[in-house]
Amino acid sequence: MAENETRLLLGHELKRLTFGWTDYTLFGGLLGISVLIGIYFGCFGKKQDNTTEYLLGGKTMSCFPVGMSLIASHISAVSLLAIPVEVYQYGTQYAACVFTSLITCVLISIVYLPVFYQLQLTSTFEYLELRFTRPVRTFASFLYTLSTVIYVPLIVYVPSLAFSQATAIDLYLITPIICIVCIFYTTIGGLKAVVWADTVQMIVTLGSLCAVFVLGIINVGGISEIWKISEDGSRIQFWNMDPSPFVRNSFWGMSIGMVMTWLHGLGISQVSLQRFLSVPNLKEAHKAIALTGLCMVVIKWVSVFTGLIMYARYYKCDPISTKVISRSDQLLPYYVLDVAANIPGLPGLFLAGLVSAGLSTMSASLNTVAGTIYEDFIDPWLPNNSDKEHRAANIMKVIVVVVGLICAALVFLVDRLGDIFRVSLTLHGITAGSMLGIFTLGMTVPWATSKGAIAGGLTSILFMIWIIVGAQVNMAQKRFYYPPLPTSTEDCINAKNVFNQTKAYNDSLPIVEDKPFILYTISFMYYTLLGFLVSMIVGTAVSFIFGTPDLRDVDRNHFPPIIQRFLPPKKYTEVPMHSIPTALITNPEKEKLNS
Repeated sequence: MAENETRLLLGHELKRLTFGWTDYTLFGGLLGISVLIGIYFGCFGKKQDNTTEYLLGGKTMSCFPVGMSLIASHISAVSLLAIPVEVYQYGTQYAACVFTSLITCVLISIVYLPVFYQLQLTSTFEYLELRFTRPVRTFASFLYTLSTVIYVPLIVYVPSLAFSQATAIDLYLITPIICIVCIFYTTIGGLKAVVWADTVQMIVTLGSLCAVFVLGIINVGGISEIWKISEDGSRIQFWNMDPSPFVRNSFWGMSIGMVMTWLHGLGISQVSLQRFLSVPNLKEAHKAIALTGLCMVVIKWVSVFTGLIMYARYYKCDPISTKVISRSDQLLPYYVLDVAANIPGLPGLFLAGLVSAGLSTMSASLNTVAGTIYEDFIDPWLPNNSDKEHRAANIMKVIVVVVGLICAALVFLVDRLGDIFRVSLTLHGITAGSMLGIFTLGMTVPWATSKGAIAGGLTSILFMIWIIVGAQVNMAQKRFYYPPLPTSTEDCINAKNVFNQTKAYNDSLPIVEDKPFILYTISFMYYTLLGFLVSMIVGTAVSFIFGTPDLRDVDRNHFPPIIQRFLPPKKYTEVPMHSIPTALITNPEKEKLNS
């Protein structure tokens, strides 16, 4: 297949599917709107010359744009592309995300959000310094910065790959353009520009998803037909109750294992904290998290059903098996160009939505990591003066540019990654469990100490690196794999006869009798949960070994209300009467003191 040419093998001759001028106009218009939002808030709005304005939007944001921004920063192009392909290849078990969302929102509302809001901190890592010590904060900040720099290139790469497949623009050209636009409006506009750009981009994303969703249903023949074909192809899988952690995905993997991943992304994330604190009160923050949870479920369910629509269209002519597309992550863009080829502008709108999702996540990450690097690694070394706030804002803008350029350069290193859905959760699993464990240890275990937090976090990371590296090596050696459900190419034309059959993906894989170490075969759905448990268990044990603090001395504001009710009364130091100023002593006390 020629470069930048998408070919159709379903029932008629090969044809070229590419962008038209309408698609380019819509795509360019969206990037232009993002730039204008940054210019407005950076040049005409309230000046971004202090940390409160730049990082928290002046604390005047309403719940709607904040909720939309939270959704946009969580729903990346990785999710929009990966979930439909996951359903296409492995079934609908991901639809159990409704339970994941419910559990996640409840835990955030009763455990994490009350603590962060009552302390009013600009950094989640500042909490770790208050609760433990400065080294714990620095350790967590370093992990967050590293994980951001590693993960953001994947977020940018996926929509860039999709766009390059549909146009004549090379991947190595469109990627820098997308990154530069994101860096520009994030740098000059601060959080307000990020939040409002996220809102516009999220509306575009939702609109394009719905348009492709409806068009796909009509094209295949209706919901009942899609459901029937999917059932016949064993794609309808909602209640796989297998409790084994070695199953690729199950009800428990989605409703429990993924809760830890979502808690890390929404509960303790610096991205989320900045948005929670940008609203005027806790009630608005609760509204924002409720809106986020509801919209996430709707978007992910639409993505799940989009996967079924794709299967219903290609169930007898699989583009992956026929090598029409080189990798599974190109399936959704291929499908959009297929069904929307005769509707000018829709492919451009959809890909603009994918790129918007990537822009949203990247801008949120850049804005957040700038604050983290400044607060935890630069500010302690700078002298205090009257110009400190203005200097801080300028330094953070420079950090955004530097980190953004680094991420843009690293995009070209992820070109050979495999299954994006699995890879994204694997990358999260390296540090997510450890970080979530440290924060949860501080908020729910009053007797936890700094030594316990660092020991638990470090042990968790080393353990997860061992598990993940071991798993990747064994998968590369074909010692174990996750075979997709069977597909067929029997109705393809212009395809070689070798493809005209029902095909299971594991047919071509060699059988290796040397089984891998059992822990290497744990499902990637449980990586964050596994790291979290190691961090909590080791952190609690080490705290007991080296001595626990007197619970009457701990600061009650460091714990959520659900934990505060179990803490003993605070210990008060008795002050001698003669050390109290006379003006503060009542008459009976004065007479007693004089006698």
